[in-house]
This record gives sequence, structure tokens and C-alpha cells, in this order.
Amino acid sequence: MILNSKFILEGALQQKFAMDLTYSESQDQKGVIVFCHGFKGFKDWGCWQMVADYFVDNGFAFLKFNFSHNGMGLEDSVEFNALDKFATNTLGKEMQDIQSVEQFIVNELPTILPIINTDKIFIIGHSKGGVSALLYCTQYDTKIKKVCTWASPFDFHRSWNSKFIDKWRADGVQYIKNARTNQMMPLDISVLNDLDNNKEIYSLVNASQQLQIPYLIIQGTNDQAVKMEEFNLLKKYFSKAKTHVIDDANHVFGGSHPYEGSDLPEHTQELVRVTKDFFL
Repeated sequence: MILNSKFILEGALQQKFAMDLTYSESQDQKGVIVFCHGFKGFKDWGCWQMVADYFVDNGFAFLKFNFSHNGMGLEDSVEFNALDKFATNTLGKEMQDIQSVEQFIVNELPTILPIINTDKIFIIGHSKGGVSALLYCTQYDTKIKKVCTWASPFDFHRSWNSKFIDKWRADGVQYIKNARTNQMMPLDISVLNDLDNNKEIYSLVNASQQLQIPYLIIQGTNDQAVKMEEFNLLKKYFSKAKTHVIDDANHVFGGSHPYEGSDLPEHTQELVRVTKDFFL
């Protein structure tokens, strides 16, 4: 039987965030997977819970969470109702949130649910979450055994051209439209300043020289948000990584929000199968 427990953790700047753990009480426990959502994403988007159930059916516990500054409140929601937090989110804050999640797994979960195998921790990052996961695995003292990215960019800030940045500096804020909700989501000037001050820290070129654990890169060929050029750069710099390309898959591997199918999309089925085999 698949079970689910909900938790509230404290992350960057002592801000609280919602997290849930999907698991079973099977004796065959293969480890814990931490899932990091992407930009304008959230833990309960689309078919992510069906993805969690898939991994639990295959012996893993699956932990997904909302980054503390992703714009979501603490309640179960699909609406961005904390845009003031979204406006100041950074890769540095997301790494701090991942650290809070790992500390929970290592220090608290063995007492709360001793049946779960917390000796083996894996991490998945989708889109921008892949950048945060890679940076975390190279900059923090971590017990994570393997990392996998799904449709991760090589440079998350690649689309911020000079015109966009000039207006940002002039106005003190910029806006990015959320196509799903039609919200204009703000980015405070502090985000741009943080990027300017941490270019070396946020560089995946630098991270590629420091990563010590096995890495799997998965990319779809029909991804309009993260092009194949980004995958090729990841492949070039993380030269020891394993790679898998899914023909014709888009940025969300066939998923949507809300997702009303009874089975995982075909491309997502391939995505989770390949990821599962890598973690075994």
C-alpha cells in the first residue's frame, strides 16, 4: 500500500515550506529520492504525484517539496499566492532548502519512519531544479549518492538579455508571465544583484569540475523551453555523466496541469524507467 505523510520544514531565511513523503512499508527499501521542481513549478504540479507512486512501487521513498521562495503558501495549493517570496528567490536559497530537506532525511526521518532506507539518498531536479541540485551536490557536504536532471538548462539565466536586464535595473523589478495562471510574476532587483555577486558559485562549468557522484542527464528532443544545445553543454562539461535522450519529448515529458490521465504519459514512462534503473 502506498502511504503519504506531510511535513513543514524551515529553509532559507527561516521561511517555512511544504513537503510530502510518499512511501510504502515494504521490506524492500531501496532509498529516498528527493525531487526538486523547476521555475514557476511546484511539488503538486501535473503528474508528479503519479511519478512519486511509480518510484514507491519500485521500492523507493519519494520526497517532493516546494522551494521556500517558489511563490506557494504552506497549504496544498496550485496557486501562486506568495509572489513577494517568488520575487526574491535565488539559486542560493534553493540550495539552502535542499540542505534542510537532506538534514530532515538524515536526522529526523529514521526516528519518524525507521523502515525507510535513509542510507541511500538520491536527487532529481527538473528544469531549474536540476541546476540547484547540481550546485548543491558540488558545494555542500552531502550524503547524496546519485543525481539525475530532467530537462535541465546549462545556464538558467541564459534568456535574460541586455534589454531585459537594462529595464530590470531601471525599474527595480521585472515580470515573467505564467502561461498557466496568466499571472505576471515579479523578479526583484535583488535577484539580479545576487546573480552578479555569485557568478562563479552558480557556474555549472565550475560545478562540472567538482561533481564526485554519478550523474544522469535526461533530455527531450522537442523541448521548447530548454533546447538540445543546453543538453549538449551539460554533456560536454559533465563528460563522465550518463545521458539519455527521449525522442520528441517536450519540457514536461508529455505532462500537463491539471493532468487527468489514468496512466503516466508515454514520455514520462520512459523518463521514470530510465531514472529508476540508474538509481538501482
